[in-house]
Amino acid sequence: MFSWTDHPSRTGERRTVEVTLPQGSAELVLRRYAPTLRDDDTPGPTVRPRLLLIHGFRGDHHGMQLIVDALPDYEIFVPDLPGFGETPALRSARGRRLEHTVQRYAEVVEALAQSLRLGATDVVAGHSFGSIVVSAHLHRAATGSDRAEGSRRWAGAALLAPISDDIFRRPALLPGALGVELYYRLCQVLPGGSGDWALRSPAALAVTNLTMMVSPEPDLQDYIRDQHRRYFGAYSDRRTVLEAYRASSRHTVTDYAPWLDLPVLLLNGSRDQLSTVAGRRALRDAVPGPRGQGPQWELLRGTGHLLHYEKPAQTGRAVRRFLHSL
Repeated sequence: MFSWTDHPSRTGERRTVEVTLPQGSAELVLRRYAPTLRDDDTPGPTVRPRLLLIHGFRGDHHGMQLIVDALPDYEIFVPDLPGFGETPALRSARGRRLEHTVQRYAEVVEALAQSLRLGATDVVAGHSFGSIVVSAHLHRAATGSDRAEGSRRWAGAALLAPISDDIFRRPALLPGALGVELYYRLCQVLPGGSGDWALRSPAALAVTNLTMMVSPEPDLQDYIRDQHRRYFGAYSDRRTVLEAYRASSRHTVTDYAPWLDLPVLLLNGSRDQLSTVAGRRALRDAVPGPRGQGPQWELLRGTGHLLHYEKPAQTGRAVRRFLHSL
């Protein structure tokens, strides 16, 4: 059985990809995970879709490792989004710094998909903030924003722990949302190194871990804490983090749901701290899916927003069922 602690972790091939954006360019660092040979009794199609997997806010490709490991027979690409991990912040053709908005991140996904020659037989996926970026990208394709590059169609989209609720409009989420808002505003006004210290402080990480972890398993909790300690502070500069926070907190997948007219998987943790039952149902009802059939919707019990750490095997199986259905 697949275990998050005892499995052969796949090693990704590091690549640097230059992409052209409407107002500039980007040098993206990504990992390509080649498919490994599967057992003869593993069900599935002979020709399999490739996956482009987009990580969440303040993460990088490392956060997707356990999901990658749970899908060893698929070719998977995991970029570090601009400003995080090893990918530098966005700049214009003249070197001027660009603001990191949801639309700019959506442009990056389109440009990267073009560069990797991904499309009609492949699948795009995103976790948390990545689910917003993926949905904004699909909205651009559906409304013609990317028609100049050839409107992209995918075989499907998998949205993991999708952001369904406007956190500033849901009473159940508002206290936590206001606390996070105050924290990031403080980080913005603090001078120089003090702001970076606040963003990377052990106290801030401890609060994140305390509020986001669901699993009672001590070893797993230690693993999550270590992952956040290693990679949550891997950003290019403080301004980029604050811009990305505003992008992640002012948009939801629900904003783009009416344009998601392709096969869609919505995979939620039953105790997701960033969504409500009503919000999840509203998102499910708003996604038309192919020919109005709606999305595929699955709920993972015993986990919350960190399903990519707490339930990677179950997440991998849900994604695999979705891929087999295409």
